[in-house]
Amino acid sequence: MSNSDNAARPEGTFAGNINKALRESLEALPELVLGGQLIKYGFAGCTTGLYDQFQDRFITYSVSESLMNSSAMGLALAGKRVVMFHVRMDFLASGMCALVNHIPVWYAKGHKLPITFVVQVGKGNGQGAQHSKDLTHWFAHFEGWRIAVPQTPDQAYSMLKESIQGDAPTMFVIHRELFDSATPKTIPMPTEIRLCGASPRHEKEFYGN
Repeated sequence: MSNSDNAARPEGTFAGNINKALRESLEALPELVLGGQLIKYGFAGCTTGLYDQFQDRFITYSVSESLMNSSAMGLALAGKRVVMFHVRMDFLASGMCALVNHIPVWYAKGHKLPITFVVQVGKGNGQGAQHSKDLTHWFAHFEGWRIAVPQTPDQAYSMLKESIQGDAPTMFVIHRELFDSATPKTIPMPTEIRLCGASPRHEKEFYGN
């Protein structure tokens, strides 16, 4: 992401409200930690300004999705509340063992796992098939997962705070096209994924191709 991508967004936009929810949660919950790749640089405005105030609550990872996902579970079992950021939802698949065989199973068996995965669905145009997939429907069918797909900035704020305060593992999914928006915007959820890899809505809905 460029520096402009990571600049602060005004409160009332999707990214601005996510930032507000994170700041309030960090202030209220000393056990909360944020993890991900390059998150101290802003994550499209969602974490802008937070690292300077809460440096000891940030965990920066290399490109290591398996480690990110499995350590999120370990941190939660050790008493932390975790928000783990994935720049592209596509690459959740690089660390699926923890997401399929461990986190939802342990939660379904009665363990508290307060983990929120904030995952960005990429643009599609100019990003390539590896940066365009929406895997939300996968996790909607896995027992033990909650799914949050905000359609308004107010929902982005309230859903994220609820996810962080809860004890269930949650996929918080937001499309990159929403970050600057201050008005409701519906992101159509595909029922099928083309074999080429990208969901039909990216090209058709956003770029008219």
